Amino acid sequence: MIKNILNNLRLRLRFLVFDKKRLISEFTYLSISNQKKELIRLIELKKFLLLEKFIITKNKKSLNDLFNHLNKNNFKKIYFIYIYSFLVNIREFKLAKTFHELLCKNVKKNSFFYYQICTINKENISEFKSFSKTIKFFLIYNFLLFEGEKNYIKTILQLDNNSFEKINNLNKFDNEFKEYIKKKDLCIIGPLDKKINLKKKEINNSLIIRFKNNTYLRKKELRTNIIYFNGTTSIEYHKKKNFIKKEEDLIWLIYIEKNFFNKFYKNDQFKKRFANNTSAFLFTCFSELNLLQKVLLDLYLFNPKKIKLYNFDIYLSKLYRTGYGKYNLKRKTKKKIQVSFLHNQIIMFDFINFFYKKKKILLDKTLKNIITSGKDKYLYGLEQTWK
Repeated sequence: MIKNILNNLRLRLRFLVFDKKRLISEFTYLSISNQKKELIRLIELKKFLLLEKFIITKNKKSLNDLFNHLNKNNFKKIYFIYIYSFLVNIREFKLAKTFHELLCKNVKKNSFFYYQICTINKENISEFKSFSKTIKFFLIYNFLLFEGEKNYIKTILQLDNNSFEKINNLNKFDNEFKEYIKKKDLCIIGPLDKKINLKKKEINNSLIIRFKNNTYLRKKELRTNIIYFNGTTSIEYHKKKNFIKKEEDLIWLIYIEKNFFNKFYKNDQFKKRFANNTSAFLFTCFSELNLLQKVLLDLYLFNPKKIKLYNFDIYLSKLYRTGYGKYNLKRKTKKKIQVSFLHNQIIMFDFINFFYKKKKILLDKTLKNIITSGKDKYLYGLEQTWK
């Protein structure tokens, strides 16, 4: 009884202090017309018209006027995230970037909220290290955060190090997995519907990692060694007997959250563990990290020799398959994939860019060209694909 009361109190305090992800999800899932109505209700028509003017004219003056009005009237912080979400959802990615940069400039860097909305880069991580030593952060960390969130923060605090510092609280599943990938080259294969340009030597000398969302590749293209599950797949794997077929080289199935692991674990021929450092609420703008980001954070714990990404273009095309909803422009299939604020592409670009510049990952030719060409060109490409 007392435990339930304390847990409810903890959840309420989390909501008051920082945990607004549920509200963001609810807003993002609304139709665009209903998002407009909700914004007009929350920030009033006069201020929404300033936002509309910014969208039409692309003039930063309208944006500055909007910020001045919102700050003057002490509007709730979450309203700024609703506006950011709205700009992403109407595919105005470049304007969303401009809005996001101004928002970060208007928030004090010694606040928890700042590290929820800023993206991951060397400067922000360095500043977060200083913030993590404050009393404010100490109280949140020790009394309000869950285990997976604490592990995520431990990983984030080490990302800017040139050499990896060991995390000592690995469980028996982690230690076994660590031995399996130790000093190995890892190839992560993404969902792009095109030929996987892996040389035979790379295939023979690497461990192959694939994602399992709602379906699995029927065609045997590569000898997969490790599969990462999202939430939906964890449930499907639990329900269906032949959801994953045993192949000679397939050894590890990895859940991205502890509750999925505990609830849907079953005994069979595979080795299993959960990635217990991916419960992110910092450097996300309240959106959810996608599976690739979670996988990279998890693998970082084990210091593999090399990680290389293949067949990702971070939504610059719609030629996807394998559980992302098959939508091939050439074949004109009916089922569409979506891009939304819940997997914020601006944050996604910065995340991959940071890992690449720190030489923690290698990229295939397609993704390397996207990252090295810069964020503005990437966002322009997103708009051309999705508007």
